[in-house]
Amino acid sequence: MSEVADMHMMMNYVRGVYKVLEEDWQKSAKALGLTQAEQHILWIVSFEQEATISRIAQLGLWDVSTVMQVIKRLKEKGLVQMLKKDHDRRISYVSLTEEGAKKQEMSAEGKNSIYEYLRTWGQQEDQAEFLLQLGRLHKEINQHFHGSEYVEWVEATGKQLRSEVKTR
Repeated sequence: MSEVADMHMMMNYVRGVYKVLEEDWQKSAKALGLTQAEQHILWIVSFEQEATISRIAQLGLWDVSTVMQVIKRLKEKGLVQMLKKDHDRRISYVSLTEEGAKKQEMSAEGKNSIYEYLRTWGQQEDQAEFLLQLGRLHKEINQHFHGSEYVEWVEATGKQLRSEVKTR
């Protein structure tokens, strides 16, 4: 029975942490007139430059139909455009408009309470190594459930953000 109790506690603690992350993300998006999904897609498309609907779905961990609905709203807001390449007219690519790029840049200023808490907490003695291990655990969990392509994308875009910050 203790396994059920342990699972119950783990699930609820993880959900509690996620609720704080999600609320911060929603507030950040709402301040820009976006939904959380719209903001997430702007970030994915910003990194990818041009992305297919299926690629956005893969990276955003959504169904293709969900991505189509969100892209439709982003097009109506003038934040993305759909392009077709001459070599294959069957595939549509999503890219940011100038206004979409501005919104994506503005969204980088959002606050994240969990990250701030962990940053402060990690400054305490012996906590920094734990945070590194926690990051590795999250990476391994995502590797297991979402695959290496997803993890490699997260790592590559993280490196890209680090290098952009250094050049500013």
